[in-house]
Amino acid sequence: MAQVMVSDDDAGVLKLMATILTKAGHKVVTCASGLETLKKLGIQPDDPALELPDLLVLDIMMPKSDGYTVGTVIRNNPRTRGIPILVVSALREMSRLFTATVQVDGFLTKPFAPDDLTGNVAKILEKRRAQA
Repeated sequence: MAQVMVSDDDAGVLKLMATILTKAGHKVVTCASGLETLKKLGIQPDDPALELPDLLVLDIMMPKSDGYTVGTVIRNNPRTRGIPILVVSALREMSRLFTATVQVDGFLTKPFAPDDLTGNVAKILEKRRAQA
């Protein structure tokens, strides 16, 4: 069982992803905004005592702090830069930009099937275990 943090400003999508991942056996932490994500990761404000997730599922289009900004902050922070990131977005054309600049580990386009989400999460977590 992995701890997965899910960040999406759409309450329905957030609940759906949390339900799918919980049923797949993961412990899920949800965040309704980019700012909440950075807070729960112990980045803004700085709190190194907070437990880090094994994977972050991140939406792109969120108010105040979008997924691109959040991903960049995570990658530039020594404590969080190793967290795998799966971007989930309706903006398919953003996949190359994210993969190249933020160095995400996967990109899933909305709408998605539950098996697509769990399959991508499993693949990224397995790759992480193999590298450890």
